[in-house]
Amino acid sequence: HDGGTVVALEGKAPADVRAAGRIPATVPGTVHTDLLAAGLIEDPYLDDNERLLAWIGSTSWRYSMSVEWRSDGFDQTDLVFDGLDTFAVVRLNGREILSSSNQHRSFRVPVRELLVEGSNALVIDFEAPIPAADRASEQLGARPHANHHPFNAVRKMASSFGWDWGIDTSTSGIWRAVRL
Repeated sequence: HDGGTVVALEGKAPADVRAAGRIPATVPGTVHTDLLAAGLIEDPYLDDNERLLAWIGSTSWRYSMSVEWRSDGFDQTDLVFDGLDTFAVVRLNGREILSSSNQHRSFRVPVRELLVEGSNALVIDFEAPIPAADRASEQLGARPHANHHPFNAVRKMASSFGWDWGIDTSTSGIWRAVRL
C-alpha cells in the first residue's frame, strides 16, 4: 500500500493537476482523497465545490506502485484486490491480469509466473466513471433513474453519482486493501 502514485490520464483534469504529475496515493483510498491530501482540490463538501470538481468523474486515472516479492517456496502466489472502484484494467510487470467493471466484488488473481525477485510494477488504469456509465446506459437502453447520471447501468455504488443526501463525487480508486 505504501509509495503509490496516481496521475490523470484522459479527461478534463485542469492544468495544475496535470502539471503535478504523479500525486502520492493512499491505498485504500480514492482519487478525491488523494487530490485533497495533495492540496490540488478544495473540500468537495464545501460551497460550490461539488460542481467545480465534476471534472474528476470525467477523467481517467492511473495508480502505480511497486510490489516487493521474494521467493517463498510456495507454488501459488495470488494478488488479491478487495475493492477496485470501478472500471479498472490491472497490469503486473506490463502484463494485463485483470479487467474489472464491478466495484462490489473482490478479485483473486494467480500471479506467481509473472513475479520477479525484488520490485514488481503494479499499474491500475481506471476509466472515467461518468462516460463509462453513459456508454453502458446507451448499450443497455435507457432505464428510468432518479439522478442525472445513469447509475443503474453499472455495478458501482449508486450514491457516488450523487443522491438526495450526498454529493456527486463519481470517484475512482483502490478503495479497499490490495495484498500479495
